[in-house]
Amino acid sequence: MKILYIGTPDIYERWKEHRNPSHWLYGAVEMEKEGNEVVWEKERHSVLNDVKLLTKCRHDIIFIPNLNLNAHFLILVLSSLGVIRVPIYAFLHHEPNVKTCVKAVLYRFLLSAPRHLFFLSELTMKNCVAAGFVKKDKCSVPGWGADIDFYSKIKTLDGEYFISTGKENRDFDILIEAFKKTGARLKIFTAKSHAGMNYEDLINKCSTVPNIEVFLTENSGEVYPLMLDAMAKSKALVCPLRKEALNYCVGLSTIADAEGLNKPLIITRNPYHETERVKDFYLVDTVDEWVDAINAIQREGQVCNVGNRYSIKKCWDNMKQYIVG
Repeated sequence: MKILYIGTPDIYERWKEHRNPSHWLYGAVEMEKEGNEVVWEKERHSVLNDVKLLTKCRHDIIFIPNLNLNAHFLILVLSSLGVIRVPIYAFLHHEPNVKTCVKAVLYRFLLSAPRHLFFLSELTMKNCVAAGFVKKDKCSVPGWGADIDFYSKIKTLDGEYFISTGKENRDFDILIEAFKKTGARLKIFTAKSHAGMNYEDLINKCSTVPNIEVFLTENSGEVYPLMLDAMAKSKALVCPLRKEALNYCVGLSTIADAEGLNKPLIITRNPYHETERVKDFYLVDTVDEWVDAINAIQREGQVCNVGNRYSIKKCWDNMKQYIVG
């Protein structure tokens, strides 16, 4: 089977160099490992990009790891109208942001194009079905998870510091307050800015807090090996999320890192995270809950063993019944 992947092929190149895990490609590497031919192409915000890619050669299916309705508008329209007959399979990460009836009708039309939609969260899927954007029999939650083979080659230590590596809708104020109170060591790795959030003031905010170090990096996957090494040597991972932004499964990448490295994790309670998946982690909301979780990890010094219930291999096994079944 020849699969047209439209996403971020640079991640695939870094995966081949053992610099990042395969789950960032949402199963496409696992497709290739099973003997399928994957044609790695870049997503572009150009209306004709997808059509041009389709004209290069004959593809059996199209796989889009993060379906952006604007970037893929034309191919979705043509597929919905039956002009393009190559089946589309995609991950939909967010519920469509709909404010008008006209937009709702348009989104329903566009989302009728994929043969099957995969979701990262059960709640996102349920909300999309309830809103009439997708039909229940055309979507599923395959259980996106860590590339266990990748993490198994990483040497881990039970270190002396906690670490935050995320950049998406992070609440660093509550994190700083909690670590001020405990005095525990914390390393914060984040981008200078991301999706409208500016974090450059973090250095000033933490300049008088001796137990907190801040590392502002470029907004690029190139820095992941540095963060991975720091995570592997940490005591635990922390993931503080902005309460007003808990309308999708933000924080899931950090969950995958914690699962892959078998590290304890403190994370803001998010209804879009599966209860079964996060039950072995510390779920917090308030500063006091953060402090209690930090103290518990310091006291117990445990390594979290979640048993790899979720992995990208298992995810692909669940996906392929719809793609090749």
